[in-house]
Amino acid sequence: MQISLQEVVGKNYADFWRCRQRYRVVKGSRASKKSKTAALWFIVNLMKWPTANLLVVRKVFRTLKDSCFTELRWAIERLGVGAFWEIKESPLEMTYKPTGQKIYFRGLDDPLKITYI
Repeated sequence: MQISLQEVVGKNYADFWRCRQRYRVVKGSRASKKSKTAALWFIVNLMKWPTANLLVVRKVFRTLKDSCFTELRWAIERLGVGAFWEIKESPLEMTYKPTGQKIYFRGLDDPLKITYI
């Protein structure tokens, strides 16, 4: 599958997309596509690397559904790969059907729920 970075993400994010460093610092004001670009990057790379999984963590679990979960769901639809993903809201979880890869969502308000992952 070929993706046009400029068409899907927009301008000024080529460095972010191609970065191979462990950590990235993304600066920008509100509505500058930081979260959208990150969500697209995670979905594309999960589909690219069949042994990878993703753990999404926020300080409080109840804020995940309206933030990270929604952004990743948007990215799946934006890339047109919704048929390949199973998305569950209880528990919050996304599964890439061809390989069984998972995206897990956890809050730091209950550290015991993270330990088994």
